[in-house]
Order: sequence, then C-alpha cells, then structure tokens
Amino acid sequence: MSDRPTVLVLDEEFATALPSIESDVDLVGREALEEPATAAKVQGLITQFEPVDAELLDRLPSLRAVVKMGQSYHNVDVDTLRARDVPLFLSPRKGPNCVAELAMTFMLALSKDLLTSHRAVAEGAYRLRGLKPERSEQWKMAFHWMRHATLHEVRGKTVGIVGMGEIGCELALRAVAMGMKVVYHKRTPLSPELEARFRAKRMPLPALLADSDYVVLAVPHTTDTERMIGAGELAAMKEGAFLVNICRGGVVDEDALIEALASRSIAGAGLDVFTYEPLPADSPLCTLDNVILTPHVGGGSGSNRALEVTEAAQAAAEAIEGREGGAAWRIP
Repeated sequence: MSDRPTVLVLDEEFATALPSIESDVDLVGREALEEPATAAKVQGLITQFEPVDAELLDRLPSLRAVVKMGQSYHNVDVDTLRARDVPLFLSPRKGPNCVAELAMTFMLALSKDLLTSHRAVAEGAYRLRGLKPERSEQWKMAFHWMRHATLHEVRGKTVGIVGMGEIGCELALRAVAMGMKVVYHKRTPLSPELEARFRAKRMPLPALLADSDYVVLAVPHTTDTERMIGAGELAAMKEGAFLVNICRGGVVDEDALIEALASRSIAGAGLDVFTYEPLPADSPLCTLDNVILTPHVGGGSGSNRALEVTEAAQAAAEAIEGREGGAAWRIP
C-alpha cells in the first residue's frame, strides 16, 4: 500500500486523465467518496466547479488542504474551511491564462501602435519624413522617428474588466504587474480577499466605461449579454480609450463598433472574436488602421486537463507537507 498522501479530484471531467498523471500523491476520483476507508484517508482535495461544503468536509476527516483550480472560489465554503483550519489554495488554469495573455498582448500592442510601427519600418516610411539611415551609436539614433500621436505606456492607465471570472482575474494579475489600475463590472462582487489580491474596484458598467483607458470584455455570450456593448456604451467610453474583446463577438454590436472606430470616437480596438467567424473578407473591420484582428487564438493551444490537474496535485502535495511559495496562492 502506498504511503503517499491521497488527494481527491472532485470534478468527473478529469477522471479519465487521472491514471496518466505522475505526481507525488495518489490521485483518486469522486467514486472514492463511496468508499469510507478511502475517504477517511484523503488529505488533499482538488475542485474546479464542484461545490465544497460542510457536508462534503464531514466525509473527509483527514483533510489538510483544498486546492481550487482557478483564481476564484465561489463554489467553496471558505468560512467552514477556516473554522476547521483547512487552508484553501488557488491553482492557475491553462485556458484562462491563455486568453488573459492575449488580452494583455492587445493592450500592449495598441499602446505602441504596433501594426503601424511595423509597417512604417518595413515600408521605409522614413523617406516620407525626409530622413536618411545613418549608423547608430549609443547616443546617436533615430529615436521615435514616426512620432506616433497615440503612443503611450500602460503603466498608470486604467483597465476596466467586464466580467470578472477566471479570465478577468488572470488579466487583473497581469495588469497589476504592469502598473495598471484595475476596475471591474460583475453582477456579484469578488470576495474582499480577491479584490485585495487583484487591487480591483467594482463599478457599475456606465462608470467603468467612462473611467477606463482599456475596456476588456470577458463575459459569456448569453441572452443577457447579447450586444451589451452598443452605440450608447461606445459613446460613453472615455476619449482615447480602446476596446478589447476576447470573449464572443455577439457581445458587441459590430456595426456600432465599426462606426466608432471609423469616426475615431474610440481610439482603437483589439478583436479576437466576431459576429461571424472567420471574419468575412469584406468586413469594414479589415480596412481600418486602428484595429488589431486575430483569428480566435485566445484559447492558445487548447485545454489540457492532465496539465491542469498535475499542477493542482503539486500544489496539494506542497500544502499537505506545509510547503508554500509555488504557483498556487493561499487564501488568507
């Protein structure tokens, strides 16, 4: 019999991946709850969406740590965990990480007018400014020869995240690391611990639109969010602001967005998703110079259940042994 810690993975979607995962713990699936002897020796618990409540905890008398896959924990009874002195850790997920990376890429690219910058260099636009290439030195160079009017730094700018789920939380971490201010709009507020972790302030949507230099859409596409960003919302955005959509195309009124971009009522946009995908070749979006378009690449190389569980299992092993400081973050 193994003397390694036993860790229960609650979500059934990971069941088929468990046998192939190499870790420092013995991973068991949800069926272990029907085996009292196995449940009694479970020291670690991993969950993504499945609820963790007092009833479940009563069946796991040896539990020493809970690992939530993702950056939020609405499905976990944190108060009961604290009362039982069982720590809760958050382990990053691959999918939300990928999408948040793209959102950050859009913001950085827009801040540097990257597409125009590339074309200017590649097409030799210096000739239009009467410049001539000269050998550069440490203190002799053609600094900022394009004189982009919209060039700026994201440090000190405000990013307004509409939909503060897993993707929004991952983006907030990156934005804070870049020195940005984070505000968000969500029907239910984050916990005080998460708001402190992300340095995020909840705001009504109209206030967020008026305050943000970058508005990032990260909501699911439902009947409630269909075209939630229309002509009125675009007009309410801060002068010189940018829109980034990495969720679904139907969340935005595309015709209204095209008009806002063409009239420069907003400075620009980064779009990974569209009303019709692939984006039709005759779409006016393809002709605009203040928008960056990508072919729905936000998910990166796709989900990887085995990788996500492996990282969560490593976090559980460290927590059971009393070690911290890895990729997982402990909720105070």
